[in-house]
Amino acid sequence: MKIDITNQAGGVKAFLGGFSTEELSAKIEACQNGQCECACDPTIMQKIEGIELSSVEGGATITITGDVDAQTLAPMMQKCLLDTAKKENRI
Repeated sequence: MKIDITNQAGGVKAFLGGFSTEELSAKIEACQNGQCECACDPTIMQKIEGIELSSVEGGATITITGDVDAQTLAPMMQKCLLDTAKKENRI
């Protein structure tokens, strides 16, 4: 599991190694519906304007637009995704 999150104009972009777009899409939808499995910060979630997923070799990329930055999102995303992967015995 490799997670690499960087700032870009208008938001952040992340490479999520070992995750599929289908898996991530389900997680994002759950969070947007208030059923997040993670301890997401509602204040940060409200700053997100859009989320785009795409498949890449070895994982997926996610582009998050809005008033967000990698320094804030990285710890939250890593904890959420890695905790979920541990629960599923993937790591």
